[in-house]
Amino acid sequence: MTIESTTTLAYWFSDLEASTRLWEEHPDAMHAALARHDAILRGAVEDASGSVVKTTGDGLMAVFDEPADAVAAGVNAQQALEGEAWEETGPLLVRIGIHMGEAQPRAGDYYGPAVNRAARVMSAAHGGQILISEAIADQVSRSLPPQISVRDLGEHRLKDLAGPERLYQLIVPGLPEAFPALSTLDLRPNNLPTQTSVFLGREAELSELRTLLDGTNTRLLTLTGPGGT
Repeated sequence: MTIESTTTLAYWFSDLEASTRLWEEHPDAMHAALARHDAILRGAVEDASGSVVKTTGDGLMAVFDEPADAVAAGVNAQQALEGEAWEETGPLLVRIGIHMGEAQPRAGDYYGPAVNRAARVMSAAHGGQILISEAIADQVSRSLPPQISVRDLGEHRLKDLAGPERLYQLIVPGLPEAFPALSTLDLRPNNLPTQTSVFLGREAELSELRTLLDGTNTRLLTLTGPGGT
């Protein structure tokens, strides 16, 4: 692929579900299993004319010139994972998310809102599921092979993103179709207004607040300061 001359790319993220538990339960077997997992995903990406940008924990980030190639890589990866004999660890379930937008290359990596949104699309999925954004669906829905279809899952609010995203699931013969509700902010309804902008410059404070609120000893948390801070 010719990344240097491309301004818009399809971003492809994957992540292994329950990897922490698998490492705890099968510390020896996971070394070989994860090596096979990496080879399957990397092979699927490269066979579809994509480029692996980096590993992200127990997953991959890849980029593609063509959205259809990114979708093909997702389908091929899930089919290969489904057909693999995983032995002691049991099946490795991988979530995949795909989105497209303008590239912002820097030191061999890519940055910007489109990349962040692609990662959040992936995070909303469950192991074995392939989610695509509306931008991807608009590009590929009419050119998919006859046996593959797209299921509209509606609009969802994704963590740290100002606007909602319409998400779609790829339906592929031989792969699971039924999954729990997506892992989005919609699973935790509240009466707070929808976030319309990004809160910058308070990452440490927000992290501390989340830790306090998630703890079992915090019954009331009060923030004080001038209005607007």
